[in-house]
Amino acid sequence: MANDRIEFTSHIGWVRLDQMKINPQAQRPLDQAWVDKLTKDFNPDVMGMLHVSHRDGWYYVVDGQHRRAAAIQWLGSDQSVQCHIYENLTSADEANLFLKLNSTKNQSPMGKYKNALTAGWPLECDIDRIARASGIVIGSSKQIEEVSCVTALINTYKKSGPGSLAFSLRVIRDAYGYDGFQRDPISALALIKDRYGDAIDEEKLAMRLNKVGIVELRRKAKDWRETTGNPANQCHAHTMITFYNRGNVKKVDPWWNIGVVGVA
Repeated sequence: MANDRIEFTSHIGWVRLDQMKINPQAQRPLDQAWVDKLTKDFNPDVMGMLHVSHRDGWYYVVDGQHRRAAAIQWLGSDQSVQCHIYENLTSADEANLFLKLNSTKNQSPMGKYKNALTAGWPLECDIDRIARASGIVIGSSKQIEEVSCVTALINTYKKSGPGSLAFSLRVIRDAYGYDGFQRDPISALALIKDRYGDAIDEEKLAMRLNKVGIVELRRKAKDWRETTGNPANQCHAHTMITFYNRGNVKKVDPWWNIGVVGVA
């Protein structure tokens, strides 16, 4: 992971609000509702200093973009505010600094992931590589069908490794498309790959799951969870293997032993 001993030094100075820019790769999306609330209660004496990175003739906001936006609404963009100024940071440096400054604040999983990706953290970069290899883009836009379940991707990667995550994403892509990229199907497919390895025919599994559909998978898995009390991902894995074993084809062992209820 990232080197936790990276040191950043700054000096304090005044910077005009209209000389600042936002680096979208090193910032979470702007929450206008929060900006409006900050503006309503704005007090320049307690707004706190922004952290900005001075490069290319601009001051890139590393921490405080919502306070900056509120200050512009309240003061106007031609006013100056006091800042912690960092010199000649790269985009990766800015993302690392943002993560350090916000380590005790609530961040959205996607915001933290995007910053870690920009900072070059190995785990997030490898997840991005795996997703792109399957034609998948991780992000928050439903309109262009970006995959947003970043916590599930990270947890699956940590538990099962890159190979099983890649298997999960390929099968979901081929079986269900965008609607299948959710926590339990991702985790379940990684569990299947972990248990059965090459004994599972990936193409056949995707074909069987596609034939049944994502709605039926969820319904059957929900029934099994209510019956057995087992975790949702285990119930999804059991249901997928049941679909896989249908017909006169080479089968794999059932996910659970026949007749054993409540044991994963």
